[in-house]
Amino acid sequence: MIQTLRLIQRAHRYKRRHDPAEIAEMRRLIPSGGTAIDIGAHKGAYTYWMSKGVGPKGHVVAIEPQQELAARLKELYQANTRVRIRHSAVSTHTGTITLHIPGEGPSHGASIRELEADADGPVRAVEVPSIALNDIAGEYALKRIDFIKCDTEGAERDIFRAGSNTLEKYRPGVLVECEKRHADDDSDPVGELWEIFRSLGYEGRCFHAGRLIGMDEFDYAKHQRDPNDKPNYANNFLFTHPKRTATLLG
Repeated sequence: MIQTLRLIQRAHRYKRRHDPAEIAEMRRLIPSGGTAIDIGAHKGAYTYWMSKGVGPKGHVVAIEPQQELAARLKELYQANTRVRIRHSAVSTHTGTITLHIPGEGPSHGASIRELEADADGPVRAVEVPSIALNDIAGEYALKRIDFIKCDTEGAERDIFRAGSNTLEKYRPGVLVECEKRHADDDSDPVGELWEIFRSLGYEGRCFHAGRLIGMDEFDYAKHQRDPNDKPNYANNFLFTHPKRTATLLG
């Protein structure tokens, strides 16, 4: 009961304070009876709202590579057959992969990309199961995928580049975190991510200060200047396919 209350409190904290615009838009795009995938579920705030969005006839697949967090989510949702929890990373392939975890316990910064030690302490390297995005539908016998949320601390470009068949087939709405600080200094992670989706016919926007701006307005110097300035830091991007959106809106 205590863990369930903590999940609910956390979910409402994200809805009210951390990501209110993102969660509102996600819930608008997830149809009742639909299917949503939470890549990098962490402690389950987005999983909670996804489960509310799909309703009693829909399905959620929540994927979390940190074993302790995945086990906690499995316990929380053990009585809810609509929400399936998988201890795994999502990567370019199905099998195993090395997960890099900063600090001593579970971390928001865990990633399948290599990390350097910082103020949080040493980085642990742990082998974990992995699944490719293109294999998720078959693994869980999904007939539809309506929405994907992805928070993988820099691995998002590889995941969606390798998972383009899933994007092309199902045309889900996609909410994905992408940050310059998680990439090489000379790279353009947002531009590379946008090109993956644009090539598949998607439209893209960025959440900034509680509203959506066009991809052509995004500027690293302005929108990702200071990650500690949360209200003005823009690291969440929304990609929607016009044909899919038209179908959902009737």
